[in-house]
Amino acid sequence: MKENVRNTMYKLLRDIGDVQGIARTTILALESFIASTKELQCSKEEVTNLYMELADAIKNSQPKIIPLIHLIEHFERDMRHLMKTEPTIEQIREKAETSLREQIQLFKNKAATLTEYGLQYVKNGDVIILHSASWVVTNILIHAKKTTQPMFRVIILEQNKERTRQLIQTLTEHDIDYHVTPAHDVSHYIDQANKMFLGAVTVTSDHKIIAPSGTAGTVSLCHLNNIKVHLFANTLHYSHRSAIDQFIYSEEGYSRTPNTYFPITKHSHDLIDLELIDHVITENGETQKDYCPVDLKAKTEIKEKKNVE
Repeated sequence: MKENVRNTMYKLLRDIGDVQGIARTTILALESFIASTKELQCSKEEVTNLYMELADAIKNSQPKIIPLIHLIEHFERDMRHLMKTEPTIEQIREKAETSLREQIQLFKNKAATLTEYGLQYVKNGDVIILHSASWVVTNILIHAKKTTQPMFRVIILEQNKERTRQLIQTLTEHDIDYHVTPAHDVSHYIDQANKMFLGAVTVTSDHKIIAPSGTAGTVSLCHLNNIKVHLFANTLHYSHRSAIDQFIYSEEGYSRTPNTYFPITKHSHDLIDLELIDHVITENGETQKDYCPVDLKAKTEIKEKKNVE
């Protein structure tokens, strides 16, 4: 895949992630992959290489979309196993679509289970701060309103206007009380709130969270004021690699005013220390901050061994 095509795809994934969130981006990327398998016109010899080329490009996005990478790795294993049987091109297409749909369902199942666990963290009288609310966090609030029906209020921190608009529309449709304020004005509402809910792009092996830009400041302010911060992330968001290996995208630009002209660097996402988080909840329930999914432990040990060598 040409470099300019890769960069365009990476920007598209970031833009979708900014508005839709990583969960929706993961599902949309897999659904787009399925669509490409149906439209691809090539020989049997070419098809597997093209699948793997696209998979490799996805795995090297900036930043890395860890849940999507894990699911793509499952797909690659399925395809490598199939190729040992000398399949026809029709069998390759069929297996590719089946495997990708299985990955989508796996992700949805984990998200649904996490949502069920999340309901117990929404209580009567809660005032919950949301900064770039994730799909799972939004679903937790919706299901809480429908099922346990606690009386709670949400403080939405506006940053991305389109994402804020979608969140407002969703909360309004489900009769959830909310108030909107610019993210930089959150200090004026700290004394009203008692919780903050957030999701994550990634939870790294060195106990950092990759989250939308601006989240770190809000988390720090909540921690300072003893507002309990809740992280909701299923285990597909966990990485065996450190924060430095996540390739957070940075963009060099310039700022101009009538009297000044200076370079400026912007980053697509924040880094947040897990020590600032009070509750970490996965599809397995509340976990310790140093939790590592079983299937990642072997990868972590291999990486650490290589670093020693």
